[in-house]
Amino acid sequence: MLLVLRLLSILVGAGTAWQVLSGTMTAPLFKVADLALGAALVIAALMPRAIAPTALIAANAYALGVFSIALASYLVPGRPVAPLLIGCMAINLTAILLLFPRGGHH
Repeated sequence: MLLVLRLLSILVGAGTAWQVLSGTMTAPLFKVADLALGAALVIAALMPRAIAPTALIAANAYALGVFSIALASYLVPGRPVAPLLIGCMAINLTAILLLFPRGGHH
């Protein structure tokens, strides 16, 4: 499971950074935040196994926050939401929920 979440985080992080660096991103306000989240996701995915879950939770939570703000910019009449944005947010939320430690019963 961890391997799949690492690969998905690398995919989302590298894809987001690539969109910024290739010039396909149209909102200049989010360029720095998107580059930072891309780096955070890739770095967290490459961490050693002992700290990777915690790093992935933090990086995916940051990415979900940045993507949520980007989603808010789509909430105007007549502007369709990008399906890729919703897909990335679903990956972030899934990673957080699967990696978040569950309380043990004593």
